[in-house]
Amino acid sequence: MGLLKWCALLPATAAASLSVFGHKVPDTDTVTAAIVYAWELNARNISAQAYRLGELNPETEFVLKALEVPVPPLLPELSKEVAVVDTNNPEELPEGIQKTRIHSIVDHHKLSGLANAEPLEVDMRPLCSATSILYSRSKLYGLTPTKQMAGLMLSGILSDSLEFRSPTTTELDKVHAAELGKLAGLDVHEFAEGMLDAKAKVDHLSCSELIMMDTKIFNIGGKKLRVSVLETTKAAGPLAKKAELVTAMKELKEKEKIDDVLFFVVDILKESATFISSSSTATTLVEKAWKVKVDDQGLVVLPKVLSRKKQIIPKLEAAAKEEL
Repeated sequence: MGLLKWCALLPATAAASLSVFGHKVPDTDTVTAAIVYAWELNARNISAQAYRLGELNPETEFVLKALEVPVPPLLPELSKEVAVVDTNNPEELPEGIQKTRIHSIVDHHKLSGLANAEPLEVDMRPLCSATSILYSRSKLYGLTPTKQMAGLMLSGILSDSLEFRSPTTTELDKVHAAELGKLAGLDVHEFAEGMLDAKAKVDHLSCSELIMMDTKIFNIGGKKLRVSVLETTKAAGPLAKKAELVTAMKELKEKEKIDDVLFFVVDILKESATFISSSSTATTLVEKAWKVKVDDQGLVVLPKVLSRKKQIIPKLEAAAKEEL
């Protein structure tokens, strides 16, 4: 068994000077990107270990099990030097990140205020996932991904693009997915279907867990907002829990001392998002952002809205600026 195949899959006890991780509340792209970037770094003779910053969601569990890849350990503490994937937002990273030496960042989001004392390598590209960027990097460094690494990179692309439905998808992402499917020995559509089925299996989760399954903090219009999305092929189930979700959002707002929690249920098959309001201020912001009317039940359907990064956050930021 070759060194490159397993160098990123060593147990946490193995010597590794560089900790590689993504954002809090990890999704499939952030977990797979951490593993793949650690593989790249080790192949470049830079000792690295992949970590996660939270528990896995059902889709990511499916991916790692299907590809027979060990779950990365939880980050015990910040090491002296780290590499960051799939984010550059300090709100999504461990406390103290600003005081740690950042070796590099591989990301596909907008600049979000992360500062560093020294120059560092930053690879940011408008592709649909961090793993799509990492596949481009593997070509640059002349690295041939193993079946597992190719499967991980494909998974990040399929997850973040919602199997190419999301407006974040580029033609290059589609090319990458086709190539990675061949390298991994996987039928791309069939594997994507398995991922979507796993993503929809959330009936066992509490409303608080649903809200926190895919969530990020944003500073918008001078306010601290938690914006959560639930991507699913079976939206009826979560929407039936509307009253409990509203209660959970209000409790989370008080607990975290933030200004609002916004929750969007993304129906992948219908290609729309349903906003569930838990406050009058959230309602006002969404109504202004999309020029819509939230109904008496605190709901509004937003057609063709699938991406938090490319559609939801830009709209909310634009609406907030109108108030300033």
